[in-house]
Amino acid sequence: MDTPTSKTDATDSTLLVTMTRGQLRELLLETVQVARTAQENEERWMDAEEAAKVLSVSADWLYRQGKKLPFARKLGSKMLRFSYLGMVKWMETRKPS
Repeated sequence: MDTPTSKTDATDSTLLVTMTRGQLRELLLETVQVARTAQENEERWMDAEEAAKVLSVSADWLYRQGKKLPFARKLGSKMLRFSYLGMVKWMETRKPS
């Protein structure tokens, strides 16, 4: 990638940078990938409906199996939540070899 050129002859404290469309496209792609990676590694607690979509099962199945699933947590008498990262790890152990 060519290096963007900077111009410091502006009258105020701003810095002007000139870059090609290709350079801008690469910079945006890089930024989006970093943001996606950060989002994927962030812990999220999902309700049964959201978790069911991720796992491709029914919400009823999740409620029935909740005590057996290592990524499920009971937060109240009628509140069950599922760890996104826990589901990802659990699914990786279930992949056929």
